Amino acid sequence: MDPRISKQRSALVMDQPFFGALALRLKVIEDAACKTFWVDGESLGYNPAYLDTLNDLECRGVLAHEILHVANGHCFRQGPRDADRWNDACDYAINPIVKQAGMVLPKGHLDDARFHGKSAEEIYAVLTQEARQKEKEKSGGKPGAQAPGGQQAPANGANTPSAAPEPDAPSSCGEVRPYPGPDKPVKEAEWKVATLQAAKAAKMRGKLPGGMQSMVEAAAEPSVDWRAILMRFAQQVTNDDYSFAMPNRRYLHLGFYLPSLHSPAVGDAVFVRDSSGSVFDETQAQFAAEIIHVAEVVRPARLIVMDCDTRVTQVQVFERGDPIELAPVKGGGGTAFTDPFRRLEEEGINPAFLVYLTDMDGSFPGVPPSYPVLWASTTPLRRARQAPFGEMVEVII
Repeated sequence: MDPRISKQRSALVMDQPFFGALALRLKVIEDAACKTFWVDGESLGYNPAYLDTLNDLECRGVLAHEILHVANGHCFRQGPRDADRWNDACDYAINPIVKQAGMVLPKGHLDDARFHGKSAEEIYAVLTQEARQKEKEKSGGKPGAQAPGGQQAPANGANTPSAAPEPDAPSSCGEVRPYPGPDKPVKEAEWKVATLQAAKAAKMRGKLPGGMQSMVEAAAEPSVDWRAILMRFAQQVTNDDYSFAMPNRRYLHLGFYLPSLHSPAVGDAVFVRDSSGSVFDETQAQFAAEIIHVAEVVRPARLIVMDCDTRVTQVQVFERGDPIELAPVKGGGGTAFTDPFRRLEEEGINPAFLVYLTDMDGSFPGVPPSYPVLWASTTPLRRARQAPFGEMVEVII
């Protein structure tokens, strides 16, 4: 280990114990093949040539930067996302926190006031949307291939190619890499515990930087698969039960009169897509895929898909057994949640359930409906406006 890194790590232990305690969990490796610094949840690598360009305060700031990548779970959450864009999103998320803690970062680091307080996933969605818009403008405004829900389909799923960087674009002072081990869930859980413990110890010493507590709480939140919650919500209305009225014919020839599993027909399933423009293409595409999946599993009498900004802009109805091909999302105005509920009431439709994909920034109906409602929030629940009725689940793509 370079003595300068050892010195600055020791300085973190003494002056910034939150960062110092977590820094000691990482094995430091000299890596001349990397561009700057990198971290993967197990090791911290550095290029000695890049280190020579940093003064002591910048070196300390870059160490804190890399530590926050792991504390925030960035090494464990990339999934199929584009690596370069994910790295930028993670940098935008943590660099303001490093500076709020009183540390210095190298010149040209990534920082944008639009992204302050937002998660890496939220920022990644914005960066992806902006990259697609640039590509569209370069191609003369011609839209690409359409995915379910009317979104431009990337060639390899969520792993969307990054737009070419601008000549004067700021660069990253450290790289976040996926955790390489086979025990990722275990390692992620260990880091969440370590992050909470480091914050508690620093707070007891009066050295937890201001604003760090909310970041720690967010980083320590358990990961929840919104798709599983959506499926559970939809399936809970099927009311599967055993009934003697429909005996199990498999055992009748043996003289056994046993009940069979009876699944009464599910009523209408309603999905509403916020078409105000605040829900980005990638999220709309993933949500469209889940609409189709839920419909295939639950098999409602009818699948009703509405698009709504301040009013319902499009309605698609699919009978049970119909092939489901969702049309592009239509809309683009403001946001209000009342019109879909009003439409259903006026048409005498009492669905088995309704799922509403939105950023939660709009006006709600004054009276709760009689049917179950699930609000699929594209804003993290800790910041989202709370719905006056129904359940809420965080949908971060």
